[in-house]
Amino acid sequence: MNLLSLAERWGEALTSKPFGFIAERCLHSADKFSACIACYEVCPVDAIQPGKPPGFDSERCQACRACLPICPTGAFTADDEVQALLNCAERIAPEPCEVVCGLNPFVEVGIAGATAVRLRGCLAGLGVSAHLGLVSQGIEKVIVRLDACADCPWSELRPQVETQVAQAQKLLALWKKAEVVNCLYETAEDFGKRPFWNAASPPVSRRELFRRQDREKKTEADTSTEPTQFHERVHFLRVVKRLPLPVESAAAASLAGLGFALLVVNGDCMACGVCARACPTGALQMETAASSFQLTFSPQICIGCDICRHVCAPDALTLTYDPTFGQVFAGEVDHVVQQGDLASCSKCRAPFAARSGTDLCPVCEFRRQNPFGSLMPPGLTAHHKQKNRTGTRRIEL
Repeated sequence: MNLLSLAERWGEALTSKPFGFIAERCLHSADKFSACIACYEVCPVDAIQPGKPPGFDSERCQACRACLPICPTGAFTADDEVQALLNCAERIAPEPCEVVCGLNPFVEVGIAGATAVRLRGCLAGLGVSAHLGLVSQGIEKVIVRLDACADCPWSELRPQVETQVAQAQKLLALWKKAEVVNCLYETAEDFGKRPFWNAASPPVSRRELFRRQDREKKTEADTSTEPTQFHERVHFLRVVKRLPLPVESAAAASLAGLGFALLVVNGDCMACGVCARACPTGALQMETAASSFQLTFSPQICIGCDICRHVCAPDALTLTYDPTFGQVFAGEVDHVVQQGDLASCSKCRAPFAARSGTDLCPVCEFRRQNPFGSLMPPGLTAHHKQKNRTGTRRIEL
């Protein structure tokens, strides 16, 4: 190993973020009624234990990175390999690119004419956005290497990789490029030596290194308002912006299974703003003036976590989890889902959505009609019903 390669390896080790878990970002920390179990279902070594929030054993963790794209709020912290992979693809394009797991022992041989990029973790740590990103960089053929999965300690993650590839193919069909990304399950007799790079430290000249640093600084400046902890969603949105306009039929294509959702707000909305304050991504925003309010919703950054629905006392919100591409990406980024006039409660002086025939806010009106009752959000009510079904006595309020 020459001095330059040694310096690159040391640089990679020193700049790589340690793998960790920020419990405050977890959905369970924000919403005790959350049913999210994605992280500990996907972990192949049981380093993530069920809980509210889950427990994380850093000693047991093998840094496969499978939890990074699957966690909707970015509670797990590490250097994901997506941007490093796309940086390599920029130099490889348009030639074929093999994407290889960090534990694949056959990385030195592959398809003639291709360049392999080896990641530091499992391919399940990439997510759908990485495969879309490779195509957006001009790669004409993406080969996802699964030929070593059978003997890998992370072998149970192979279905996760296959699901991501299938979802990427379905989306790429909107650009008539579904056939570009494919899985390779077995080594072939005609495999031979061909270039392979480590994603985090590809061969690079000093001039190109400085150019890349300038581009990365510009990218950071252009995306400074994005919620950077939401790894997969941020990568996904950036890639969609780089791709050309899809075919006309793309508007009707379903985004089910990708974490997107649509929100509808009915006339029972009290304009309390609790949903917007509880939203972990900022997809909901409440704007108020002296005598009016407006609730806006951005489907592109909604993760369908249900927190807003759980905290809405009048049960005014309805979420659907299979929006179409057109509903999410066509038209305005922010949608006005409710607006109206504000009134001041004659008893508590709190602002509320004005309604004819009353000068009391919904809370004060409920207390007048039910002096000894309590008003519970629908999430709490559902929680009590669930306990009742498991044998716990329900307390009527």
